[in-house]
Amino acid sequence: MCRYTSLAPLLLIIAAAFNLSSCDERPYFEEYLKVDQSGWIADSSARFQVEIEDTSSAYALVFNLRANDNYPYSNLYLFRKILSEESTEYADTAQLFLADAYGRWLGDGIGELKTFQRAYRREPLSFRKKGVYTFEFSQAMRTKALTGVEEVGLTVYKIEDGKDNK
Repeated sequence: MCRYTSLAPLLLIIAAAFNLSSCDERPYFEEYLKVDQSGWIADSSARFQVEIEDTSSAYALVFNLRANDNYPYSNLYLFRKILSEESTEYADTAQLFLADAYGRWLGDGIGELKTFQRAYRREPLSFRKKGVYTFEFSQAMRTKALTGVEEVGLTVYKIEDGKDNK
């Protein structure tokens, strides 16, 4: 008989207590868009409209990707834009690593579907004007249809008084 079986109920209780005591992660905004089964087409963008009313707070942005085992690469290049009602506020190209050097996925999930969450920037963003901002993501992998991608998402956390509400 294994002497560790008596620890199993204790470990379950500790895990449950940890989950109940963890911080409340209520995003200011969260949305996922489904990608067609044929793949994420290079000239199609995932767009998320977020209304910013509080310009005194900062916002932490997280890009979300749900991909299955048919995703053919260990990374993802993205074209990213932030558009205000008047103009383009920010645009760049980013590379996200989705697997380590040994080919192991860096996302969360059991089975073939993995969820990858990557910070938009290390520092939170501040907005000078109130209004609706559009966050736009396009795949930049030099392939017409990027297979294996199931959903693209954006999560925004509002940070008040220098404290992260995550």
